[in-house]
Order: sequence, then structure tokens, then C-alpha cells
Amino acid sequence: MLISALPFIGYIVIGGVLTLVESRWAPENFLSMTADPGFVLTGTLVCLFIIEATASFILYYLLTGFEDERSQFVLLMSYIGLGFGGAALRVFLPSCLAFLSRWL
Repeated sequence: MLISALPFIGYIVIGGVLTLVESRWAPENFLSMTADPGFVLTGTLVCLFIIEATASFILYYLLTGFEDERSQFVLLMSYIGLGFGGAALRVFLPSCLAFLSRWL
């Protein structure tokens, strides 16, 4: 999961440092939901991966059954992750679709 979030975290950290030191390479509208395509696209990809990963955990445990408290805990955390990913995708997706429709 960390590998999918690495571009998003890297964009935030590098863009934040460049903005903080007022570099000429800093993004113009850093972390803007309407004008920063790097933030919106990487955020959308991370949300999609979170939804896919947690949904696969839920499906796996529903198909194989619950063996102990650990599997019940994993299922509970997967439901929380699915809710987080869906809520974040609901925020990111309209901006991403608007950017992609203008780009194409």
C-alpha cells in the first residue's frame, strides 16, 4: 500500500518544501483542488487503490470465514479503510474528471 501512496506523499513533501523556500520550480497553485492536477490525479489514484485493497480484504475474509479475533479486527479495519477511501474519492473524483475532460 505504501508504494501506491509514495508519489502522492512525495508530491506533497517536495511541493511543500519548494513552496516554503519560494523556489521557481514550486507548483503555482499548490494543493488546490481546482488548479493543481498533480495533487488531484495522485490523490485519486491513491483513493482507488485504498478502495481496491480494502475491498479485497473484505471479500477474502467473507469467503474464508472468521477464525479468531484477529480476523475480525482485520475485517473491521478494512471496513473503516473502505469508508475512508470512498469518502476521499468522493472529494477527489469530480476535480479529477473535470481535469481529464479538459485535457482530453
